[in-house]
Amino acid sequence: MSFWTEIRPPRPNEQAPSDNTSRFASISRSLLDWLPAIVAIALLLAALGVLADQQSASHTEPDIRLAALPTESRLALIDLNTATIAELSTLPGIGETRAQAIVLLRAEQPFSSLADLADRGVLRPTEILALADVATVYVATD
Repeated sequence: MSFWTEIRPPRPNEQAPSDNTSRFASISRSLLDWLPAIVAIALLLAALGVLADQQSASHTEPDIRLAALPTESRLALIDLNTATIAELSTLPGIGETRAQAIVLLRAEQPFSSLADLADRGVLRPTEILALADVATVYVATD
C-alpha cells in the first residue's frame, strides 16, 4: 500500500453538490411563494381580455336584449286621413263636432299636412301644436 494519496484542488467551475441542492430548494420555495400571485394576475389579465372583446363587439354591433325593450304602451300616431270619428275624438282639442268636420273635409280632399287643418279652418295653429305628438297625416303618393 501506498501512503501517498493524491489530493487535487477543485476545478474553478465546479461547486459542491450540497450548494446546488440548497440553491434549487431555495428557488423552488420562492416560486411556490409567488405562484398564487402569478395565477391571480394571469386570471385577471384573461378577464380583462374577455371584457375588452365584449366591449369592442358591443360598439360594432348593437346587442338588444328583450329585457331592455320598453314594456309600457305608447301612444300611436293617429292618421287624420284614415281615423274614425271615435279615434279623432280622443285627440286633444278635438271633440265630436270637430271630428265630424275633419271627416267631412277629408272626404272632399285628403289633408296634406297638419297645417292644412288651420288652412281649412278646423283648428287654430296653437291647437295644431298640441296634436303634433299624437297625430299625423300620411299622404299617399301615386
